[in-house]
Amino acid sequence: MRKFGEFILKYRILLIIAIFIITVLCFFCLPDLGMEGDETTWFSKGDPTLKTYNEFIETFVGGEFAVVAYRSDNPFIEAEITYLSHLSLVLENVPFVSEVTGLTAVDDIVGTEEGLEIKPLINGNYLSDEKISSLKQRIDLNPFYKGNLISNDYKTIGIVLSLDIPMEDEKPHSEISDEIVTALRKILHEEHEKTGRIFYVGGSIITDFEVRSIMERDIHKFFPLSMLLIAVVLFLIFRSPYSVLFPLITVFLALIWTLGLKGMLNSPITPVSTTLYTLITVIGIANSIHLISHYRIEIQRLNNRRQALLETYSKAGKPCLFTSLTTAIGFGSLSISNIPAIRDMGIFAGFGIMSAFILSMILVPVGLLLTKTSPKATNKEGYKVMGNVLERIGRFNLKYPKFIIMFSLLIVLVMMVGIPKIHMEGSMMEYLKEGTRLREDAEFLDEKLGGISSTEIIIRGEQDSFKDPEVLRKIESLQNLVENYPKVSLSFSLVDYIKLINRALNNDDERYFSIPETRGAVAQSLLLYEMSGGTEIEDYVTIDYDMARVSMRTNQMNEKERKKLIENIKSYTDRNFNQFNTEITGMDNMVHKVTERIVFTQIQSLGLAFLVIIGLMLLLFGLRGGLVSILPNIFPIVFVLGLMGYARFYLNIATAIIASIAIGIVVDDTIHYFFHFRHEFRMTGDRERAMKNALQKVGKALSFTSLILALGFSIFLLSETKILVNFGILSGTAIIIALLGDLFIGPVLLSKLNVFKK
Repeated sequence: MRKFGEFILKYRILLIIAIFIITVLCFFCLPDLGMEGDETTWFSKGDPTLKTYNEFIETFVGGEFAVVAYRSDNPFIEAEITYLSHLSLVLENVPFVSEVTGLTAVDDIVGTEEGLEIKPLINGNYLSDEKISSLKQRIDLNPFYKGNLISNDYKTIGIVLSLDIPMEDEKPHSEISDEIVTALRKILHEEHEKTGRIFYVGGSIITDFEVRSIMERDIHKFFPLSMLLIAVVLFLIFRSPYSVLFPLITVFLALIWTLGLKGMLNSPITPVSTTLYTLITVIGIANSIHLISHYRIEIQRLNNRRQALLETYSKAGKPCLFTSLTTAIGFGSLSISNIPAIRDMGIFAGFGIMSAFILSMILVPVGLLLTKTSPKATNKEGYKVMGNVLERIGRFNLKYPKFIIMFSLLIVLVMMVGIPKIHMEGSMMEYLKEGTRLREDAEFLDEKLGGISSTEIIIRGEQDSFKDPEVLRKIESLQNLVENYPKVSLSFSLVDYIKLINRALNNDDERYFSIPETRGAVAQSLLLYEMSGGTEIEDYVTIDYDMARVSMRTNQMNEKERKKLIENIKSYTDRNFNQFNTEITGMDNMVHKVTERIVFTQIQSLGLAFLVIIGLMLLLFGLRGGLVSILPNIFPIVFVLGLMGYARFYLNIATAIIASIAIGIVVDDTIHYFFHFRHEFRMTGDRERAMKNALQKVGKALSFTSLILALGFSIFLLSETKILVNFGILSGTAIIIALLGDLFIGPVLLSKLNVFKK
């Protein structure tokens, strides 16, 4: 690395010009950087799960919907009915809304002497007590109204907005959802100002919008706070403005390069990649700390800035290179994930870490060469205290090596028991902190109405397949099955309309709320409905009756409940619809599929990162050194995974990347310490002395970088999302435990085992 340093110092002007040009190019790509939080961030474009969902949305009206709700103590008085009609009419102005469904905008199926009459459920704004009583009966008799458009206690009104979002629109999905939700929020804000009513909204389009809003707010907090944190810690350590300025410039440019590349490749910011701002800033600063720390030592010894920098390159350059590689490998292992948000985050984080390494190896030494920094500016008091602590750790390691190894082994065994206790969870209720607006709205809609999530079953057959009473009864049995689940609040299908029509044709006799006995009777009922002007049935069956939809509105479920529901639906459809092509879709199924893939990502990426890093350690330190270097790093990985199980940190879209990231980061300190121990052992020939000397020379930098990393990850505690808060806790814990492993376990092993040759 000394020759590498000579090259950089010789061609520093050309290198700085090249950095400037790259930065300008990346800067101009930043406006192309978008934000997405919808299903496209969890599934690739050609993914069968996403393809089925998009086909469902295109085929059936109301496949994608939003719900607006508000409380009303007496919803059937004239003023309330008038207001509901007004609000339903106003909501039709929301972009991409194809249909507004509320009690004043739906039809009732009524039998007459001639056959059927399709008429408004509520006719007129004033209702007498007798009409109110009759209206309640009609609502109770219709499965589409009770619990959907009005709560069971008649105290909450619901309005369902059916959305028609073109799949191939020139606008990105994020812009469409912004347009929809902004218009909706504006209308509801104006209505709140005029009436004082509190509105609750939900639906996947609302969730996408709110998640992006949270992402923007998090980014606005994460980046400036991480930069400020680093600046304060660097100044406290080095007491020199230049030792603060150059590292900050390094990570700032690395972030510009990374975000510019994302913009250039049309890779949007997702809920996972919001972590890039802090990760690159905090992790990227580690190389600068090691370079400056070594430079401080060499400048006092040589009193020549150029020679001191070349010695710094010689002693710290190689460890910095390999620590950056291992960190990038940890992130890069996520690139094999089949979840686009995780895959892209891994790729760009790895790029950002290596960019920070290259920039730090150029800008920090060149900056130190061009500025007259005084080595006396170092915080000597802090260094002295740290030196005393490291001296005591060295003595403790020599005095109690068996205790350290046995105690560490005991902790590993205890934490391993917690690993099988890790549970998966991908629901929105676990994504958001308690008290956030989106979560409160979802909880209200779950409690009062049908909820905002859905499971959809698509059944494909031949023309007129769904006029067969036997097929319809199987669909009815399926609905009865799913409605027995506590989290399934409502289910709708073609069968419900046929039963409503049959009852209306038989004087509303409840005994006839059933499927007609013959195909001819079913066909006649549907014909009468169509001749009477009925059209709502088209939401649940195609015009040729060759494709039907069974729709379930669900409350927020945990993964165990969601998996059980989907598996039982599949089991039923496999047994009863084997002559049909059936598919399960909807947001519940999308979340389930993502959650399944999270586990695959965790196992596969961790395995890949582990194998590659083991290979790298064997290459660096030989067979014995490579195997021994792995032991201190098993400690933090097992500890964090066990903590996830014991403390019920769910495995989700953010925590799935913990293990791979942790193994990439925690091995960094091991590499630095092993390099220095080997150097000291070759100089002294005494393992115990080499252990103590290495702790003194590199222990301070290890402690400072770990401090910055842990504090940097603590910034995630300020996030509005629960998953990023948990990510911050677990990552910070991994850093601290890894530091303990590298101050105690690694040194003890090296001092007692014959790992390196003299």
